[in-house]
Amino acid sequence: MEVHESSVSVVGGRGSLANSITLEETRKDDAVHASGQGEEAIKDIVCGSAAGVVGKYIEYPFDTVKVRLQSQPDGVPLRYTGPLDCFKKSLQRDGFIGIYRGISAPLVGAAVETSTLFFSYRLACDALKASGVYPELKRHPERDLPYSGMLYCGMVAGAITSIFLTPIELVKCKMQVPSERPGGIVSQPGILGVIASIHRHQGLLGYWHGQFGTFIRETGGGAAWFGGYEGMKMLFKKGNTSGKDDDALPVWQRMASGSVAGAAYNFMFYPADTIKSRMQTEDVKQLTGGKSTFNAVGKALWKQHGLKGMYRGCGITVGRSIPSSAFIFTVYEELKKRWPERRADVASAHFLQCGEVAPRQYLTAQGSKDVIPVAWTEAYSRHSTFARKHIHNTTHLTMDRLHALEAALEKIVLDPKYHDILTLVKGVRNGIVYGSKVRFPHALVMIFLFRSGSLRSKSFLVYKATRQHARNLGLFALVYKSCMLFLRYTSPTGKERHYDAFLAGLMGGYTVFGRTIHNSVSQQIVIYVAARVCLALAKLAVQPRNVGGGHSGVGVKGAGGGFELFGNGEVRRAMVRNGWPAFASLSWAMVMYIFRWHPESVQSSLRSSMSYIYVQSDHWDSLRTLVWHNK
Repeated sequence: MEVHESSVSVVGGRGSLANSITLEETRKDDAVHASGQGEEAIKDIVCGSAAGVVGKYIEYPFDTVKVRLQSQPDGVPLRYTGPLDCFKKSLQRDGFIGIYRGISAPLVGAAVETSTLFFSYRLACDALKASGVYPELKRHPERDLPYSGMLYCGMVAGAITSIFLTPIELVKCKMQVPSERPGGIVSQPGILGVIASIHRHQGLLGYWHGQFGTFIRETGGGAAWFGGYEGMKMLFKKGNTSGKDDDALPVWQRMASGSVAGAAYNFMFYPADTIKSRMQTEDVKQLTGGKSTFNAVGKALWKQHGLKGMYRGCGITVGRSIPSSAFIFTVYEELKKRWPERRADVASAHFLQCGEVAPRQYLTAQGSKDVIPVAWTEAYSRHSTFARKHIHNTTHLTMDRLHALEAALEKIVLDPKYHDILTLVKGVRNGIVYGSKVRFPHALVMIFLFRSGSLRSKSFLVYKATRQHARNLGLFALVYKSCMLFLRYTSPTGKERHYDAFLAGLMGGYTVFGRTIHNSVSQQIVIYVAARVCLALAKLAVQPRNVGGGHSGVGVKGAGGGFELFGNGEVRRAMVRNGWPAFASLSWAMVMYIFRWHPESVQSSLRSSMSYIYVQSDHWDSLRTLVWHNK
């Protein structure tokens, strides 16, 4: 930064001069530059993290299949014949939730990776412009880098990102591939168990096992990712006759650019990812004869499977990267475009006003050649005032940025364009909240009153049941509302059809609740729903056709009325009058009969409560166990 000198003034005899050098302008420039860089860094981190999380939710099921294809044992025949076979068998074995097993670490990784990529890429571009490699850009930093410079900056961004990404991908890969032995699956450890196991067996450096493979993939992949995106944008800009900037490119052109970037990134350096995944998911020393280096594993895989083995799972990886990268770039740029710009004139003026520091003024003493400071006390006082004002002003700037971020998010959530996507988010949120509110008090009472064990074990059971209920309802809401959106968009009329809710519920019920019967929480939810369905069908059976469907202000407009199975005369009125007493009596008669003679077929929680009331009440051995304690 250049130093601006003030005018030279003559203040005394003997031709003595006082050089008054003012650093105020330099400090102001530094303050403005630092403030702008800080705001850009916040934009990169926040927008990049949000974009990475969105992309990860889209691509994670495909990534699970890819890792399992890459890491399957070398026995012949192979466990999976291809991506579709792997996806089908994974669903059969683990269910839909199993496809998302281990996503907690990748979500953090996606946020870290994407924000680091965009942040590092921007810093590399700024550094390259300031380095003088391209002299015209040093004079005009607002211009874009040449395409070769963009590729170089992409490589630098990828190299930096690999350092943060390797530990996260190591945990993710180990969670995606269950530990197996000839007898079958041994365990499916959680994230904390995987992290502890890595540290226990390999120490701190073990978290960077496979770093070289990640470095190669991310360095070359970063150049391909940013290069593919920027290259496609250049082509689209040449084809556009309007001559507007990047923000004027249609969304579909930016999504197409992101798709090309994702495909190029994953295809070009896929062998490095295959080797890295193999190193991170199994003991490769058996494969290489004692060595676990990147080169040794790569040579062993080449000898064993050739080029085809190095690209195993590449098709599904490229397929999932196309929509994922399209959404990542689009979400990132849309968020940055909608980021509210703070009023630079007011904020900067206030900051610089607080940052005024008196220049060092030196006077030449009459008759002396020595320069002596004459305002040390005043300078120290003003410097202390500046420090206090700077801290106060920094706090206000931080709050302003948080308010600006809140305003940007508020603008996005109220934009009708994003309503369909955000309704999925709200549905998952409401499902999780309602499931937690319903299950927690029920589990708390039932477990603490009727289960034995320590406080810790009971608390864990309460947490486990609450988590299961919340996850089931949240996931069902996601599947159901996604199917409803899909069916509506594929409808010839673009509107919801009468049977769409049935099909969406069928898909959600099978995906979330129909995969296994060995889960008491899921059983209780399904039984609860089934009981309500029976009551609703009984009501519809006797309800007239002109009631419901929007008739008489009752029901949903456009829907059908009642079934009217028993007409609208005396038979119907008799059914309405006697239906509930008969239903209640038969229900209790059947449940008591089944419990008495076939108790093993009764749902576990119901069997436990009925046993407590009707079986254990037959036994006591003292007044205490008769009146006060059950046993």
